Amino acid sequence: METHAHHPHTVPGKKWTHYLFEFFMLFLAVTLGFFVENLREGYIEHHREKQFIRSLVEDLKRDSSQIRVYMQFNENISKYCDSVQSCIANTNIFENSNNFYNYSRELARYIRYNPTDRTIQQLKNGGNMRLIRNWVVSNAITEYDSRTKSLAEIDQQLNGQIVRYREYLVEFLDLASYDKLNPAGSFMDNNLTTRGNPGYITADAKKAKIIYNQVFTLKAFLSGVQTSAETVAEEAKQLLILLQKEYNLENG
Repeated sequence: METHAHHPHTVPGKKWTHYLFEFFMLFLAVTLGFFVENLREGYIEHHREKQFIRSLVEDLKRDSSQIRVYMQFNENISKYCDSVQSCIANTNIFENSNNFYNYSRELARYIRYNPTDRTIQQLKNGGNMRLIRNWVVSNAITEYDSRTKSLAEIDQQLNGQIVRYREYLVEFLDLASYDKLNPAGSFMDNNLTTRGNPGYITADAKKAKIIYNQVFTLKAFLSGVQTSAETVAEEAKQLLILLQKEYNLENG
């Protein structure tokens, strides 16, 4: 009986072309697997990008609304600055103090600017800015974030000046005298007209001039804040338009 020896690394009946075909099919399967996985990850990341953009649009709308209120409030405060300065410069506030009391308390009010930056912070802190594939959009978001931070810093400086103004004011006004002539503790109430010409701790014209100077400084801070707020408001508007255009979002 004849015996035939077979090569230990080959299978009888299989040619080298068959092994090449098997290798090709395996390679194709692995490649397609990578391709499908990349498609899946790309779809997921695109979906997340769209979610972030929609969230950012909502933030921009809230921020724009807040800035409008903020700017209008500060514009009104600036007008009261003019009124306080006019009282000091053109009237005898020691004989007729009602208007000075009315106007000066308005300058002690303030509202803070707090940017609606929840989405931008999520993009930055979570390393998600890479999801924003549009280079123009990514740059615009970064620039807007920088502008809002700048406005928040200037707003903090404004608040510091208001605090200083308050300190000088409370050393000048006689609120005990005010409480005797008006509802007790009502000095900072809204829409309340001062009655009875309350007095001052001291009828010192120099202290009145210091208040004038504090108001002058406050107006300078208000002017800087308004300029910065106008820039932020315009950039919020332009960024909103850009996002709606690039991501085919509905206006509104």
